[in-house]
Amino acid sequence: MDDLPRSRPDGNAKAWLWVLGLLLVATLGFTWFLQQGRPASRPLQGEAPSTKLAPFIDPILAPLETGVTGYSSESLADLQSEFRLEGEKTGPGDDEVYSKAATLAQILQEALDDRDRHMQRLVKLGVPLAGVVPDRQARTDIPETERRRLELAVAVSWQRNSGTYRNRVEELWYRLLGLEQGRFRPGSATRPEQPAETSSP
Repeated sequence: MDDLPRSRPDGNAKAWLWVLGLLLVATLGFTWFLQQGRPASRPLQGEAPSTKLAPFIDPILAPLETGVTGYSSESLADLQSEFRLEGEKTGPGDDEVYSKAATLAQILQEALDDRDRHMQRLVKLGVPLAGVVPDRQARTDIPETERRRLELAVAVSWQRNSGTYRNRVEELWYRLLGLEQGRFRPGSATRPEQPAETSSP
């Protein structure tokens, strides 16, 4: 019995390493095959949605004392419709760019409407705002200390709400930029529309 060959104790371990190595190579090869079979993202025509949305963000989410934004709720509603129509023209997988852009435009529209409501509350208190016509029926019977307290409450309310809107906007914004990357040819986009200038009363 002593003359029989003995198997080395590390023989099984080496066999298992070979099996694991072959499995790893097979997995990597299969993954590469799937990547090659997946259709490449096609370039999209026209202007990138983020270019159209960018001018709206900071003016809408700015503090109330900056005054009117120069944008209307209707302009953002029009953008939503435009993005949805563009999404319907694209193929499966491409429409996600436009659906994200439409959602982003919707959030900005909600923020603009909310901002306008807060500004109207300030105007009714007699607070002067850039680009806003003073309210002739503004309350004048409120003591100064009470008026300042109410003004501060409106400002704090908007600060809280605008922070919530900004978090939602930034999350979608970076996702949209990732979807747009490499999809729109440089130079194909027109210059983004700037906010309309408004004169102070």
